Amino acid sequence: MNKKSKRVFSPMRTAILGSVILAMLHIILLGGTYQRRAAAEKIQSDSAVLDQNYAALKQISDEQVSALRFELGLIQAEVDDLQSTFPELGAPFAIYHRGMDLSQSSGVDLDSISLLGSDIQETALGNIQTNNYSIELTGLLESCLTYIQKLESAGMDTLTMEYISIWPEEELCSLEIKTVGYPGVEE
Repeated sequence: MNKKSKRVFSPMRTAILGSVILAMLHIILLGGTYQRRAAAEKIQSDSAVLDQNYAALKQISDEQVSALRFELGLIQAEVDDLQSTFPELGAPFAIYHRGMDLSQSSGVDLDSISLLGSDIQETALGNIQTNNYSIELTGLLESCLTYIQKLESAGMDTLTMEYISIWPEEELCSLEIKTVGYPGVEE
């Protein structure tokens, strides 16, 4: 009797099993290659989109920077204009000496100059001193007006008229002025 042996791993079965395993490995490797190729194409596509977005953002950013620089130039010009209107400060206006000289040249009698108050304020440019004065004059209306005009011209930006009263019948003039300057600077 011929009995066929039943081997589990016969050479034919081993060859078929090996072929199936190799086929599965090839399928897995082909699937991995396909996935890598698809991922590479997706990366290239995403990279192109990112490059376009970056170029658009850069253009917008450049336009914004350009607009901001233009606006900064306008603001700087405005600041320069405003700074040019600031008075050149030195000592506060020497009202006692100049007031007497101006009264003599204007044809009025200087009755009194009195300090009403003084204040020191801190600013970005340093401490600024403001002084308030009261001035009493006797003279004709035209002489009082001449004195006021000369006082304003002499003080320019460092002296302001706060209050003016003129009584032509009594030939009296009363002024309240404010002077501005750096404290401790002698004129």
